[in-house]
Amino acid sequence: MADKDDTLPPDLSVWTREAEYGSEVHQYKLGVHYLTLAETDIDKEASAAKAVTWLLAASKQGHAEATEKLRHCVDINLGITEKNKSDIKWCLATSVSEKKIRHAAKSLFSKISNTNQKTLSGVEYAEAVDSLDISEREKKLLLAAGKKIGDTVTENAFVKTLSRKIHGTLTWTTEESNETSTAYDSAGFVKRVLTYPKQTASVVLNQGLEYASSEGLNFLLSLIPYNQIYLLVMILIYSYLTPNFFMLVVPLLAFYISTLTLVIATMQMFYKKRKQKESTTLVSLLQEQLKVDIDVESTESQYLWNTLTPYLVYFGTLPVMVASFSLANKSYIPCGELFVVSIVMTGFCFIGLNDNHDLLTLLTLLAHAVASLPVFLSFVPSLPVISSLVSILTKPFFSVGVGYGLTFNLSLPSVVHMLIPILLFRMAMKGSWSGAYKILIPHLVCYFWFSISTAAFPHVTYKSLLRATFGYLLLPVLIPATFFLAIGGILYLLYKLFHTEMTAKLVITAILFGISLLLTQSKSLFGKKNKSTDNSLKSNKLKKALMLGFAILGLVQLLYIPLPTFTKVKHFDLNWQDFKEMCLPGPDDLWAPYQMRCQDFVGLKVHWKGTTRQVRITKVENTMETVIKSLPSILSDPLYSIYGDKMAECNELTMSHTAYKHCQSVKSLGRVHHLRSQNEYTFSLSVSVESYQLNVDAGSTFKGKLMALQPGDELEFTAVLVDIGTPNPSLKLKSFNCTSRELPGMSTVDVGEVDETTVYNMLTDALGMTLNFCLFPVFIYSPDSL
Repeated sequence: MADKDDTLPPDLSVWTREAEYGSEVHQYKLGVHYLTLAETDIDKEASAAKAVTWLLAASKQGHAEATEKLRHCVDINLGITEKNKSDIKWCLATSVSEKKIRHAAKSLFSKISNTNQKTLSGVEYAEAVDSLDISEREKKLLLAAGKKIGDTVTENAFVKTLSRKIHGTLTWTTEESNETSTAYDSAGFVKRVLTYPKQTASVVLNQGLEYASSEGLNFLLSLIPYNQIYLLVMILIYSYLTPNFFMLVVPLLAFYISTLTLVIATMQMFYKKRKQKESTTLVSLLQEQLKVDIDVESTESQYLWNTLTPYLVYFGTLPVMVASFSLANKSYIPCGELFVVSIVMTGFCFIGLNDNHDLLTLLTLLAHAVASLPVFLSFVPSLPVISSLVSILTKPFFSVGVGYGLTFNLSLPSVVHMLIPILLFRMAMKGSWSGAYKILIPHLVCYFWFSISTAAFPHVTYKSLLRATFGYLLLPVLIPATFFLAIGGILYLLYKLFHTEMTAKLVITAILFGISLLLTQSKSLFGKKNKSTDNSLKSNKLKKALMLGFAILGLVQLLYIPLPTFTKVKHFDLNWQDFKEMCLPGPDDLWAPYQMRCQDFVGLKVHWKGTTRQVRITKVENTMETVIKSLPSILSDPLYSIYGDKMAECNELTMSHTAYKHCQSVKSLGRVHHLRSQNEYTFSLSVSVESYQLNVDAGSTFKGKLMALQPGDELEFTAVLVDIGTPNPSLKLKSFNCTSRELPGMSTVDVGEVDETTVYNMLTDALGMTLNFCLFPVFIYSPDSL
């Protein structure tokens, strides 16, 4: 190049020399110079090649104008070859910030190696970093980068690692970014706790946050019961799987999983925020050591965009948590603990997720607290002066219904609440709208944690609040004692368990479950058979088709869930006299006209009175007995004794003559155990209304009350019309009460059934709480006003 430079004009030779030394400005000037020559057809091919070469060099260093010139070369197809096409494509697709970071990282690697080596061993790399004149924290971050790469550190791997770390797409584990002293690392567990309590607490905190960030989602997925349910396990719990059981358990399960998801997602936010400081430190290192102009604002924005996943999980799970909380039985939820946790998380989020606590964030949180006064002051005792003050602070000045179940309230808290969207909007406007993800989104996490505490507060008692606030301070003292008490309790429970019949059921069920589970893992145990590629592809396609089919079937069910409607539900009460006139033919009438006319009433719920005539069983189902009977006798006989109940002893003194005779007859058949407890009955209740007899079908849930009835009992019942237009119409029972006498014992308990009305009411309540969670106190949603 020296010979060529002698033939160039003085300014061009200076440009070339500076460009070869790495000056991106002079590389750009040379590129533009040769591009101008090529476009004026002066030695076009050679000039175009030089232009693209110098523009590529400048663009790789983050020169924005050089990148635009390269784009121009692509548009006019000037100087583009197969050799440089991939480099040009990378330059056009990569941001200026990324290029500057990569170029700076390359220069830093050259400084570390102190030679032109492109590869260093792990030991050489560590020694070279230790010899640099930089701070200890910067050294630890560079050493962590080396540990992340491996035993051999290449320039390319070093550049990619630093770039990914700065932009937040790579996280170093606690071991890789170890910041503890050598003495601490060599100390035993007890010595670490006693001698280095601060370092131990820091390590435990970092590892806890790291585990929550890396394994938290997997842990949550493991809680969701998505694996197939085996038949024999279902047999054991068959009698408990009632609609009422699911209505109790499913909302609780959804609430606890969604709440745990919110906590873990928030911990992941803290973890990402802590790791952002490492990214900022690396950017500062590149700027100070190599004098590289890196846009810190741009790198921070890129890091935040790359770490938005916990926020998306949080905001996606929040409605599920609120809806499930409204549906769940609060007796099984520690509302005091939920309130305290949400308040603590509010404080942590306000301090830990926001870098700048300016006036807007403080005002928003204060406004939210004032808007929640109607909830927090609702438990204030009624005293003359205090009640008046509370009324001014909480009661609306006036309320007006706006339709669709919504009521608008004008009060001091509602006026303050209406200011919150304005404050949030001002947060988003900051920094040319970068405040939307820098300030607004983190503050919304804090905002909604406070909203959760507001939703939980009405269900808090003084006792639960005291326990949640002060009781857990004693946990460090109680944990050791609790551990030994728990072990003792488990041993005592096992001792008692082995004295019950349930033990054999559990053991046999576990063995059978284990066998079926091992059979599903036959490929892992015995290896896979050699299959052709075509068969494998066909198998994969079949699996995908089946999965898609099951997914569609699962989604189709959602179409039939009775979601709340915004139109007012009209209720029609069909009384007995109108029904008799329209739908009951006389003895000399044809049935068909009545049947055709009354089809419009099929499925209608009615409330009538009548007299009991008869109760009979029309169907008996026993899935457990059916399964066991299908097995060979060598298996079915032991299973009868394990899962069944013993026949009652025949006692002539305590039994009636008929019962004693029946007992003796069954004993003579050789039966020792029975499965009658698993029977599911379908009953038919005959009810007389005036001179007509109605056939009312009832499920097994009404067994206790139906068996306590006697002919002549007066009833009030609710049922659904099924088969009408005949002299003996059929209905399906929903609930009933005996009005002529009090039914004995547990038979008076109204079991009822979970039907579409129950599901509708539950979903409406969930929708109501979710809307009030966001709109209160400006609007109040009341499903009853629809």
